[in-house]
Amino acid sequence: MAIYHLTATVISRARGQSVVAAAAYRSGTRLRDEWYGAVHHHACRRGTAHAEIMAPPGVPDWVHDREALWNRVESAERRKDSQLARLIEVGLPKELTHDESLALVRHYVATTFVSQGMIADLYVRRDDTNNPSAQVLLTMRDVTAAGFGPKARRWNGKASLLEWRAAWAERANEHLARGGHAIRIDHRTLEAQQIELAPSRRLGVARANDDSSLPAHLAGRIAEQRQIAHHNGVAMVEDPTLVLRALTLQRATFTLQDLGDFLRYRTDGAEQFDAVYDAVTHCGELVALPAIDDKAARFTSRDMIDAEKSLKARLEALASRRGHGNAFQPRDGGPALVTLSPGRQRALDYLLSDGDAKAFAWEDDVDEDEILSAARQVWEAQGLRVVGVHSRSLESRMDDWREGRDPLTRTCVLLCDGVEMLGVKPLEKLLAFADKARAKVVLFGDATRLRKMKLRPPFHHVLLQIGLPPTPSPPTPFGETARAQLGGVTVPIFDERDRDAERPARVADGVACGKDL
Repeated sequence: MAIYHLTATVISRARGQSVVAAAAYRSGTRLRDEWYGAVHHHACRRGTAHAEIMAPPGVPDWVHDREALWNRVESAERRKDSQLARLIEVGLPKELTHDESLALVRHYVATTFVSQGMIADLYVRRDDTNNPSAQVLLTMRDVTAAGFGPKARRWNGKASLLEWRAAWAERANEHLARGGHAIRIDHRTLEAQQIELAPSRRLGVARANDDSSLPAHLAGRIAEQRQIAHHNGVAMVEDPTLVLRALTLQRATFTLQDLGDFLRYRTDGAEQFDAVYDAVTHCGELVALPAIDDKAARFTSRDMIDAEKSLKARLEALASRRGHGNAFQPRDGGPALVTLSPGRQRALDYLLSDGDAKAFAWEDDVDEDEILSAARQVWEAQGLRVVGVHSRSLESRMDDWREGRDPLTRTCVLLCDGVEMLGVKPLEKLLAFADKARAKVVLFGDATRLRKMKLRPPFHHVLLQIGLPPTPSPPTPFGETARAQLGGVTVPIFDERDRDAERPARVADGVACGKDL
């Protein structure tokens, strides 16, 4: 089962470390260390499935030579306590194949670090099939044609680390969805996720090695982890809904195998495992879903079913509500705010029409900013306040609303991007805030990403329910349609590949939550 793991440390001379040695060990190669006049020989080390240097465009050729790169990093630092490089370690989802994991790591590194000017030396390890991981060595200085410039302080600080942690969860979830896996990971603490369990202690060794021959510090960590597991096991026996809430935050439905995997490292021994397993499987909140062919039986919780029903009801209520329909009318015969192509004008008319819930999926080559900018001008001219939020920061924004900071009101229009990555409960909570405030909400996402998902996310059903309606007129010579075929079902995806046309796109068939909303 996929779990969230990301750590960030610094390779530092103050701790007697060498970045050339670190690179040689992780890449399984032989590198000469010019600073210390030593050779680090790790060519016999197994387990590194892939090693690669990624860098921004236009860097010197020596950047892609591992020995030259890290020796230049060493020579750029003169202090005996210098910080040499930053090391990021992430746990890879076991559900992904090697090629899928590599694509995930490359995507994360390229968008999170290389795009900021860092040089990344990444390594993927698969020596332990139960614990695939990736490590990334990152430079800490700006690179120039002659070597390295000053330290880039903009990469330091807690804010950057929090962004990197959130980005890993977002990228991993995107690639899990793309691979057809319903499970999701969350970078937030268990407390922030409202999971009333103590966090496990990362051991770094297998539980099978739990014996007296281990060093004292490892034996102590194992003892601490067993104590945490025992405490969690007692809590789960007393309240098995703790398990259901935690499982359905990761995935909307699950199998008994998923349940066993979840409990295995959160209980202390076979006896407690059996007690928790029995409590969960006999819990009144557990719901068995109808069998699909010969696939393993799947389950969910009553809480998840209630969230799905609430999501559908709120969509219907918001979509039918009037009060924010503000088609632009030029005053005193003045010019229109903006001139749009027919396809884009139709999209703008849809956004501005009556109904407090709107949904779109944008193609990469569609300039949605132009349409949203035109809509924003109309809304603001009517005295409305436009509030933008991305799905990756939605939880923190909803925390602000709960605590009364910058609350939504009936004069707000809420634009939420990246909705294809939201699960049922976060999406339902978002609509609940908009519904309570009587605000208008516009949900939009990436059609290309949506097409790559083998399982239909909740946003798919939102598009079916409230998306742009089909055009009543016959198709134009440009092939204008307002809907795209997804697995034989008509779904609205705005796709303006031609200047004034909306053309069909395809998305693979699948099921998001075991059933339609």
